[in-house]
Amino acid sequence: MCGWAKLATAITVVVCLVLAGTHASFAASADIEARREALLQEMIRNPGNLDVAFEYAELSTQVGDYEGAVSTLERILIFAPNTPSLQLELGILYYRMGAYDVARSYFAQALANPSTPPEVTNKIKLYLQQLAVLQDPPPFSAVIFSGIRWESNANSGPANQTVTLSGLDFTLDDQSVAQPGWSAVNTAALHYGFELKQGDRIDFDFLTYNATYFDLTEANLNFFEATLGPSFNLKRFGIDASRLSIYGIGDEVLSQNDQYFWAAGGGVRFLSFAAERSVLDFRVETRVREYTNTSDSPTNTLRDGAQTRFGGYYTYYLAPGLSLVVQGYAQREDAKADFYANWELGASAGIAWTFANPIATGRYPWTLQVGAGGIDRSYDDPDPVISATQTESDQLFWGRAAIIIPVSDSLAMVPQVEYRDQDSNYEISRFDDFSALVGLQKRF
Repeated sequence: MCGWAKLATAITVVVCLVLAGTHASFAASADIEARREALLQEMIRNPGNLDVAFEYAELSTQVGDYEGAVSTLERILIFAPNTPSLQLELGILYYRMGAYDVARSYFAQALANPSTPPEVTNKIKLYLQQLAVLQDPPPFSAVIFSGIRWESNANSGPANQTVTLSGLDFTLDDQSVAQPGWSAVNTAALHYGFELKQGDRIDFDFLTYNATYFDLTEANLNFFEATLGPSFNLKRFGIDASRLSIYGIGDEVLSQNDQYFWAAGGGVRFLSFAAERSVLDFRVETRVREYTNTSDSPTNTLRDGAQTRFGGYYTYYLAPGLSLVVQGYAQREDAKADFYANWELGASAGIAWTFANPIATGRYPWTLQVGAGGIDRSYDDPDPVISATQTESDQLFWGRAAIIIPVSDSLAMVPQVEYRDQDSNYEISRFDDFSALVGLQKRF
């Protein structure tokens, strides 16, 4: 009974604190409204008092009365025209109201003023970055990349030729251990959107990846994915600058030009630009995968099963030309054989910094992208070929750096380096790999 009494006392204290906080919040809100009313009456009596008008606009913004704040600031602008700080605040308010064209107009006026302070200019550039992202994509767009890559461990093989399987030492053949290799890498991403009413769309996206190795042909891979479905503008529900997409998924994967697996599934995506200086992209996707047995992999069909992933990206604009991207996901992979079924957790972070061209002043700016992340994967059951008692547990770390060097409005050269290191309680699954890649990226 003593324990229950203590619990009841704790709950009572928490409830009292919550009620006290709620009461304080209501009281503060009432105080603000009373002050706004007094300021409004003062503005009517003395419309030229800019200090009173500024305070009224600030309090109106705090309570979400953007229209009241806008009308007040626009009246102040009549008395103090070409004031960059006023134009900035008006642009921000119109941005919050969803009137993006008007916001751009105020931002442009402030940027055109040679007396605009640097701190105001930088803040405006941040909002212009966000407004650029907010723009609806064109009906058709595409990005194509082609490059040459060298890898220190192209087949992701273990470093040691001798490994332990089921308690016995085995010597792997030369094709199974780490081997360096060159490959040609090609990727393409295509988007088409068909506009419907009220800002809704039907979106079609196609993604393909191809890696063709010069010597290690057994590592050749072709991946194709198509998605199709409606994308709904959520403004009708009072959620500004956000979309909800529902789509079907189709995958085809080839290994050495033979079918490795195909998959069908669906997904839901929530994309929002509502928070200032931010982009949130969250997805839930599931695919049912059907593998194909081959002469080299006669037990592939033991991998058949559903793969479901929950995850998303969050982008935050730290400064003009500088953004932070963080990602996290959880994935469940089912399979006929439980030693292929696993849980996977992943997280990563990176920055993108766009800076002035260091070679040709005034030419296209460069962009540096740096990121790192980790993946933890745990399998359901031991693989009987490797261990009768231990289930596999893998931890992968990766780091990547790339520079995008534009040579025209739509063409850029992209050098990239990457390092991947996987630790595992299964010796045969341990590997590390350094890769260097250079290619051309074309946007349409």
